[in-house]
Amino acid sequence: MANVLIVHPGSDLSSPTSERRAAQYIRMSTDNQRYSTQNQAAAIAVYAAQHDLVIVRTYADEGRSGLRIERRDGLIELIDDVRRGRADFDHILVYDVSRWGRFQDIDESAYYEFTCRQAGMKVCYCAEEFDNDGSVIASIVKNLKRVMAAEYSRELSIKVHAGACRVANLGFKQGGTAGYGLQRELIDEGGHSKGVLLRGQRKYLQSDRVVIRPGSENEQRTVARIFREFVVHRRSRGAIIRWLNSEQIPNHRAAPWSHAMLRQVLSNEAYIGNSVYNRCSCRLKQARKQNPPERWIRATGLFEPVVDKSIFLKAQEMLKEGQGRLSNELLLKKLREKLSANGKLSASILTATEDMPSPALYAHRFGSLREAFRRVGYVDPERSYDYADARQQSEAELLRQVETLVAQIKIRGVTAHFDWQTAVLTVAGKLALSVRIARYYAGKSHAPCWLVHRRTIEPAELILALRLDKETNREVVDYFLLPLSEMARHVIGLTATSRSRFAVYRCPTMNDVLRAIMEKAAALLA
Repeated sequence: MANVLIVHPGSDLSSPTSERRAAQYIRMSTDNQRYSTQNQAAAIAVYAAQHDLVIVRTYADEGRSGLRIERRDGLIELIDDVRRGRADFDHILVYDVSRWGRFQDIDESAYYEFTCRQAGMKVCYCAEEFDNDGSVIASIVKNLKRVMAAEYSRELSIKVHAGACRVANLGFKQGGTAGYGLQRELIDEGGHSKGVLLRGQRKYLQSDRVVIRPGSENEQRTVARIFREFVVHRRSRGAIIRWLNSEQIPNHRAAPWSHAMLRQVLSNEAYIGNSVYNRCSCRLKQARKQNPPERWIRATGLFEPVVDKSIFLKAQEMLKEGQGRLSNELLLKKLREKLSANGKLSASILTATEDMPSPALYAHRFGSLREAFRRVGYVDPERSYDYADARQQSEAELLRQVETLVAQIKIRGVTAHFDWQTAVLTVAGKLALSVRIARYYAGKSHAPCWLVHRRTIEPAELILALRLDKETNREVVDYFLLPLSEMARHVIGLTATSRSRFAVYRCPTMNDVLRAIMEKAAALLA
């Protein structure tokens, strides 16, 4: 970690007479606390010098909340090293109890410390008045400190939420993306515009505010047409999605349109100039829950509506009617009728039929599309559904592979960050790679291949495709680091033959991927 305080031999702090090895763990919650880790490291260095300890490892979580262990890569790595016997130290130095964590269940905080103690590690809280020696007094004070740390987060959460509600009531946006056909504008405390915030950008001054404004004229026209098609022409949401995707109209996520995205557009009051906040809550990293309408914070008339208010209100009525109109029995009845008319069923058949509910609705109601088909007595004899069963495991494998890759890049002193929402890995702040799963597919009209999908608008220069095994479509067998220029189409097929034009981009192992990425990152930084 940069800027860690080192106590030099010439200082007035005594040097250790016998070198006992220690690791330090430091954490800060937000980027605004950029000096916090340096202050923690300074206090820890003083403590180490006074107790004849030599700091040999640093585990850091910068800009990470202490409410949960998830995404705290530093603490996760520390606990993992201790459990696997990789630790080359016997002391763990932490600034205070709150830096170890503000876990809402204090038993969780105690559990991680117990894990370290069980492996022969002593956890030392350097800025606390008590010595963590297992005595009755130390145990009582430590648990009290844990309760205080958790309560501080609860009280702060209430205050922050109340402040956010007050600001939202004034029409200012409280985080999140703008949505399709909208944009975020940054204004100063005097109400003067400071420009439009692009995707990924955010304000840095506490006195600045963010407001929602209509986006480009093309997107506004598309939004208006979506509402006309839905309300005036009574087109189904499936038909509207097919129109948007067939004309390759990109949405704000640079992905094909889906039922969820379309519903988000049709129900967003921002298109009539309103801002709505507190529709759902996710306090203290707990499960998200929907709030009743009376708790919503609504600011109205913020800008000229993109959609006529009467059309918008009619759309809300139609959405509400559609929610309760189709019972499970009616859904299955429609499915039986379609099976009788076509002789077979598939997601593409449902999507192409004007008056059919969406495949997503069937999957939501019955757990999966295959289960819905089974309930009407249809099993496709020519199609394997193994891919559906394997998808969850392959996605878990992708997560594991990316975590390993990020860890290996960081070990080499280069920054790496993976955005799970966009599936983009950024290395050294400059090299961007879209990570994709290449699943095995054996079609009738072509040789067996592994399909790699790209988005309508791809945010990265390279695509890292993880090719799965042929037998189960669950485990990664090799990798392809493909330039975006090689993916002119939305889907390409990787084959097993070495004569394929994609063979030159194949990386047999993770080490080969790592080497190729580091070379490309070095070229950008040169």
